[in-house]
Amino acid sequence: MLSRLYTRRSLYFNIALLLLLIVVWCVSYAGPVFRSFFKDEHLFYGSVSYAAIPSVFGGSNVPFLDKTFFKINGDEKATFVLYASEEMLESMSDWFNFAAVNVDEVPLEISAVRIAEDRFVVRSLASTYGELDWETVVEYHVFYSLMALGIIGVCSIGFIICFIMAIKNKP
Repeated sequence: MLSRLYTRRSLYFNIALLLLLIVVWCVSYAGPVFRSFFKDEHLFYGSVSYAAIPSVFGGSNVPFLDKTFFKINGDEKATFVLYASEEMLESMSDWFNFAAVNVDEVPLEISAVRIAEDRFVVRSLASTYGELDWETVVEYHVFYSLMALGIIGVCSIGFIICFIMAIKNKP
């Protein structure tokens, strides 16, 4: 009987820890997008001098995990982050590809929000060949931000319940 109580208590603590890790992970990935809703938008002009897609999650089509990092005009200090679905990137590939040989020759107009000293979240991207419009990007950001907030809320409530149950379970 005594070992069952210890097991139940440790089970509650472990579940609470797992839920807390899920909350932290969701906040860390969706946090930049959350902050971008409350900041002023800036307009930039230039061409891409560097682009990278994280290989760990690249092509997974999981919201906020698929993102493209790029720099413009040879500026090493400012990094732009484009959170976009695979579908948006496919439609964008007709007129712009970050991996193209001539990527530095295509002029871009970038509407972005500063979330840190050297980091910007892209809201829209346009060139003479096409555009990824503000409505499409913001719709994607809002929809998946609400889903992330739902996951964070459910996991936070679960964490609190499991933590309380672990404390109330006396050895």
